[in-house]
Amino acid sequence: MRKLSIIDIINLLFWLIMTFFLVITFNKTPYQTELIVSYPALLFFYLYSIKIRNIHSLGRLRNLFAFILPLTFFFLIFETLFMILPYFTQTRFDALLHQIDLSLLGVSPTVWISQYIHPVITEILYIAYFLYFPMPLIVFVWMLYKRQYQAVEKYFFIFLLTYYIAYTTYFFIPAVGPRFYLQDQYTVPLHGYLLTDFLRNLIYTLEPNKLDAFPSLHTAILITTMILSYKNNKTLFYIYIPIGLLILISIIYCRYHYFIDLIAGIIWSLISYWTGYLIYYKYKKYFTFHFGEKI
Repeated sequence: MRKLSIIDIINLLFWLIMTFFLVITFNKTPYQTELIVSYPALLFFYLYSIKIRNIHSLGRLRNLFAFILPLTFFFLIFETLFMILPYFTQTRFDALLHQIDLSLLGVSPTVWISQYIHPVITEILYIAYFLYFPMPLIVFVWMLYKRQYQAVEKYFFIFLLTYYIAYTTYFFIPAVGPRFYLQDQYTVPLHGYLLTDFLRNLIYTLEPNKLDAFPSLHTAILITTMILSYKNNKTLFYIYIPIGLLILISIIYCRYHYFIDLIAGIIWSLISYWTGYLIYYKYKKYFTFHFGEKI
């Protein structure tokens, strides 16, 4: 335990949660062989990454490994969700989420906004939607470059908390989102010019789990990224403002989320930031500093 950081703890706890869901769904999923292999391999990979991180002779490379290896674990375990989540329950909450939108707004936002669809707008908004993925990484790379290791550990923990609890929520409120549930109501296709089809296919490939509508992590992580950039790099924050606004529009325009997903994403971002902040400062003293010596 003395060699584990608070980032290790949250990653290993989520591995245990996912293993629990795996056991429950094991007889239902067609990916039994893949899961039997991948989950012990994920645990071995992470424990071995801790060993690598504790090799102090690596010098400055140590802190780079300390960031990359748990990030790799995060992406790898995310890519297993589609093997487990759809088989946990057959219930889908799209009808309820759609009805909430109708009650709040009187219209379905993704259907209503179809009147403004244009190839140029589609192209711009798909690019904006995709920019969500590198935005937090850019801030973290800048912080690593500036050797702000304490801040990196804190915000890395907050980001992981935001992701992991949302992933857990997907098991209990699974929804495919309006792009699938309301596809019969869309009379105007989302055609762009150069990058739209490529980015749409890339996003489809990178996100094999399709039961990820509620809450909108695109919204939650965007808000957390804006907070992170505001506190650590004001210039980047101001650059992110117009991109962030386009991302929020793209979430509806590109038919990935219901309006209530967006609202839930904002609320979840604020809750997870505040909760993660409190948990981090309360419990970090019990674990080793993730980035070791601040060299």
